[in-house]
Amino acid sequence: MGQRRSAIPFFLLFFLVAVVYAESTPEKCADCHSDSVAFKQWQKSGHANSLKNLLKDQNAGRSCLKCHSADYKSIQTNPWMSTRDLPTPKTASNAVSCSACHRHDTGMESNLLMPAEKLCTTCHVRACGG
Repeated sequence: MGQRRSAIPFFLLFFLVAVVYAESTPEKCADCHSDSVAFKQWQKSGHANSLKNLLKDQNAGRSCLKCHSADYKSIQTNPWMSTRDLPTPKTASNAVSCSACHRHDTGMESNLLMPAEKLCTTCHVRACGG
């Protein structure tokens, strides 16, 4: 007799991906963190304006969105989305949000996804002017 597989692992994985995807917008972060100093600093930062600033450049392409759009990062890390679902400069709607660099309870300083010197250089590189 073949083994019967449980659907529980699939639903658990689906739930976790949905939570990560839902946390990808700054509006979701504001639900709990709108009064925090960090959130207020973000609102005035280059990260909050990254997409708006990018779209001022008529030569901006889809590859620029890897660093300038939370939409791109959310879809890129979602196993149920394909590359054809990635936004273009015309369809992207969210700038770099909190979840691009932070997650709850990572154990890292400031709940970063990885050490700052490694994380920041994934986008802030000279070849792109960042």
